[in-house]
Amino acid sequence: MSWQVLEGTWEEIQARQSELQGRRLRVIVLPDAEQAHTADTGAVLLEYLTQIGFVGMWSDRTDLSDSPEYVRQMRQTIERRPEPVVA
Repeated sequence: MSWQVLEGTWEEIQARQSELQGRRLRVIVLPDAEQAHTADTGAVLLEYLTQIGFVGMWSDRTDLSDSPEYVRQMRQTIERRPEPVVA
């Protein structure tokens, strides 16, 4: 099984228990829609992403000689990837 992103309520995820049993999972609890952070400007968004640890999370990695360039390459790869066909 390849990487999957599942999003829904706990009950919706739990309904897939038999499919996910024994698998490694990463669970991120999202804020309620009315509590979600909104950024009015790029500066506000940058401040928020820095506060939650998103910005700079790879800054201390020794296996990446240029982490910003690595991220740029990852983004380019993702942007060129064709959208999956959903049947």
